[in-house]
Amino acid sequence: MASISVAPKYGLDRKAYLNLCIVLTLLAVALVTRAGHFGEPFLYYDEDFYLLVADRMWHGALPYVDIWDRKPILLFLIYAALRPLSPDGIVAYQIGAALFATMTAFVMVLIAWRFANLRGAWLAGIAYLLYLPVLRGDGGQSAVFYNLFLALGALEVLRADEPLDAAGFRRHALYSMVWAGLAIQVKYTAAIDGCAFGLWLIVLMRRNGASHASIAAQAGIWIMAALAPTLLAAGVYAAMGHGQAFVEANFLSAFQRHQPADFPAADVLWLSGMKLAPLLFVAAFSLPLLIRRRAAGAPLAFLLLWTIFAIADFFAIGNYFDHYALPMTLPMMVLCAPLLGTPVGGVAGMALFGWAALLAMNFFSTTTRQAHEQGVAAMVEAARPYAAQGCIYMHDGPVIVYTLTQSCLPTRYPFPAHLAEPSEAGATHAISSMADLIASRPSAIFVVDRPPAPQTPTGAMLDDAIARGYRRVATVPDVIPGHRQGLYARKDLLAPQKDHAE
Repeated sequence: MASISVAPKYGLDRKAYLNLCIVLTLLAVALVTRAGHFGEPFLYYDEDFYLLVADRMWHGALPYVDIWDRKPILLFLIYAALRPLSPDGIVAYQIGAALFATMTAFVMVLIAWRFANLRGAWLAGIAYLLYLPVLRGDGGQSAVFYNLFLALGALEVLRADEPLDAAGFRRHALYSMVWAGLAIQVKYTAAIDGCAFGLWLIVLMRRNGASHASIAAQAGIWIMAALAPTLLAAGVYAAMGHGQAFVEANFLSAFQRHQPADFPAADVLWLSGMKLAPLLFVAAFSLPLLIRRRAAGAPLAFLLLWTIFAIADFFAIGNYFDHYALPMTLPMMVLCAPLLGTPVGGVAGMALFGWAALLAMNFFSTTTRQAHEQGVAAMVEAARPYAAQGCIYMHDGPVIVYTLTQSCLPTRYPFPAHLAEPSEAGATHAISSMADLIASRPSAIFVVDRPPAPQTPTGAMLDDAIARGYRRVATVPDVIPGHRQGLYARKDLLAPQKDHAE
């Protein structure tokens, strides 16, 4: 690897100084690409929900029992660890995500350095941070966190591929599987990437002449290491008497989720493909350089294997949303590193990535953040009086309103899609769950005003309940520009002079 001279007054050896420079550069890029969002109360529905779960965990709520979701517990634990670090947790999780992204980019530099020169590896790490906003990774999406674990797992695989004694190989192989196991406990589809790690470790053992029995024994150890975090979580829930709730939410519910026939899968895939186009373009031009330089190198085969499995990760669920492609950026940015290490390719590639990032960050406009802040502020102000008298219900809107009003939750399914979307009806027992919610008599209900659309069964139930027992008391902006939220308060909570819609 390359090295540089360092003045003795710094008290650092050359490698440490170089690593410090890389980390500081990456941190600066992470902060610049995310600074426009720090403190923004709404980025994406998912991470507002993760923050809500984390907030309620500090008040004794138990995921899967008191608040339902199918994401693994480590994701919520990460958010819960960050939650106390700012008054409402918003800045805390956003800063935490920036630090995770920075650490991931640094590990990527260490990986890419094995396939390209220092300049190419360094720029690949920077490019990773630039590309996160393109795929909605500029906040706290789950992949922003578990990509660090996947990158560390891949680095350990590469270390196991270096000349080592048997004990060293086993140590790095085990570390790789542990990191993969932690990634799985942030999102289960990370198991696909982990399979690539395990398969390559088997290839290495076979290449070194290990017997089938020895390979089988080691593979069994690796599988258990990868499953250990999940088994630990399941064991804790079982010990608390909630093993069934854990299994149903984490595993069985995935088979009860069905996209409706009219889900625009092709359109969503096309939009995601367009966002991935710059990355695919640079990777395609870089691959011949990589092959020429590492034609006989085993790590190249691993990199290609990992890339294939990361692509399979994107397609696994079938929704094809852009943020599902975030794990792909890890091996693909490494693929880009050789081209980024050339004078012309580095300038052209980084210019392309930078332009894509600027467009994704709405760098030329502040209207999106303004809409988010105004919408959340208006909803919180309108809901706060009713949150003091009972539980509000957000049928289709940002759940950050629950967090900022500290409203109690009228259902264990507060994420709007879990009761509002037909695809989740089987997993959440939507009809009976909505009936229970209505019976709890929320103090106020937010319903978004949108053009007429086919009514869902749960939507019809809610409309009927509103017609019988609620009055519209406010119309406020939604976080989606052009949309409005109607707030309906329970009639018995309204003073006579306020018994009308504003």
